[in-house]
Amino acid sequence: NVVHQCARTVDSGRVRPIDPVVMASQLWVLVHGFITLELAGHFSMFDDPASEVLLPLGVSYYVGLGDQPERAAASHVIRSV
Repeated sequence: NVVHQCARTVDSGRVRPIDPVVMASQLWVLVHGFITLELAGHFSMFDDPASEVLLPLGVSYYVGLGDQPERAAASHVIRSV
């Protein structure tokens, strides 16, 4: 689950110590806010809101927690499955 993955991130040492429940809650707010605004059409000026708004926001969030910008950006690359 998200809390477990946040705990793994904290345990990896890539971000400062933070309660995984708090981190998971912050991520939920980040994603929920983006989705709410996207569904309401507030990002219509972007060709690809996920790549142009959500991914840079995610990188900024992790950098704010202490991750290195290059590593955070590499972790936020969209990969085909």
